[in-house]
Amino acid sequence: MSRSKWKKKTLYIASFLNDDIDDFENSIKVYDTPIFIGLENIQPLGNTGMSDYGIEAVGFGDKVTRMVKVLLDYDKYLGKIKENDLAYIETVTPEGEEVNGDNANYRVESVRSQNRKIAIYFEKLPNK
Repeated sequence: MSRSKWKKKTLYIASFLNDDIDDFENSIKVYDTPIFIGLENIQPLGNTGMSDYGIEAVGFGDKVTRMVKVLLDYDKYLGKIKENDLAYIETVTPEGEEVNGDNANYRVESVRSQNRKIAIYFEKLPNK
């Protein structure tokens, strides 16, 4: 894997708030204002589901090719990032959004506690 895939990328998170109904009776998801997490080492899971740490992504099956992960500080982020939150990764930002979450290109698939870190797995959203 080339080093360019391991360089730090911007990460914003828009927290999922609730399900709602719009003016046309369509079900919609409502997200909070995105917050900047920082420049993080976001790693692709790749075609095999393998990483330097072992077979950690096998549970994701075929969709592992659309997934990336980041390790964040346990004390700072545990409970603040949860499944179904939206993420803006790399060159995507929430700037210019009319509705929170419109520009997001990933969804939080899983949040897993580690010793001093939490592993957050993101799945790329369709058409992003």
